[in-house]
Amino acid sequence: MTATAKKPRRKGDFLVRLNKYKFLYLMTIPAIAFTMIFAYLPMAGLVVAFKDFDIWAGIFGSPWADRGGFAHFIAVFQNQAIRASIWNTLYLSTLNLLISFPAPIIFALLLNELRLAIFKRVVQTISYMPHFLSWISVIGITMVFFAQFGPLNEFLSTINPDRTRRLFLAENDLFVPILVFLNLWKTMGFQSIIFLAAISAVDPQLYEAAAIDGASRFKQAWHVTVPAIMPTVSVMFILQIGSIMSSNFELVFGLQNAFIDFEVIDTVVYRHGLLQRGYSQATALGLSRGLIALFLTVVANQICKKLGNVSVF
Repeated sequence: MTATAKKPRRKGDFLVRLNKYKFLYLMTIPAIAFTMIFAYLPMAGLVVAFKDFDIWAGIFGSPWADRGGFAHFIAVFQNQAIRASIWNTLYLSTLNLLISFPAPIIFALLLNELRLAIFKRVVQTISYMPHFLSWISVIGITMVFFAQFGPLNEFLSTINPDRTRRLFLAENDLFVPILVFLNLWKTMGFQSIIFLAAISAVDPQLYEAAAIDGASRFKQAWHVTVPAIMPTVSVMFILQIGSIMSSNFELVFGLQNAFIDFEVIDTVVYRHGLLQRGYSQATALGLSRGLIALFLTVVANQICKKLGNVSVF
């Protein structure tokens, strides 16, 4: 058998495709412009991390930092508070990855097994609703719910009238569990749409063949549905790994108070970089975080590509 030689692409072919899909290309222009303006152009400001930035002198007028421009990077990792914020960010992101990542997959698998259409739609609608709330709305609801005279304390006092009312949001031990729970509650339902879409693309004949072989509903889900959606799961996992060095600034900052000692990278960048005008160190911290996230994304992509032949680039 002889291999068929590939035809060289001609300039005319590109023009034909461009004319054929011109409206689709036009629709991408706003997205491309948005990405260029808000994602790529600001990268020029990363030079601030290598300078002793003076807001009056500007980026180009500010002198270069000591130690070959890396003085602020060294200072970042020598600062105990910043190191603690890095570990807190990794801790919180890892918990979200272990809990909030598989939850929508399991939820989608369970929804797929529902046969009563009306009940399925009701459950889906209820699960999607938190996604449309802003994080500041979620913070407000949380503060009311966990308040000293809020619904939770009222319910517990009804069960045990002699108990002392607790300030749940003022307890350090409960801060991270509350953050993880709120993130799960808000994102699980909407993220399950992606996996439901992947499940709907599975060939029904595979289920019929499995049923003929005597496979139960659980075995059909485990041996047919799960392998079929693994490419989608792999892509979502790679994207999730890319954000492991990030945290939900709105949620963490909004729930912080005088009793909570839990800083993440985003809150440190805000307090140190904006409030205390430590622009160079905050930029160095942000750049370091971005490089680590890029490295982790590349590693996760290569692992998924090797194990499941799935990659995003």
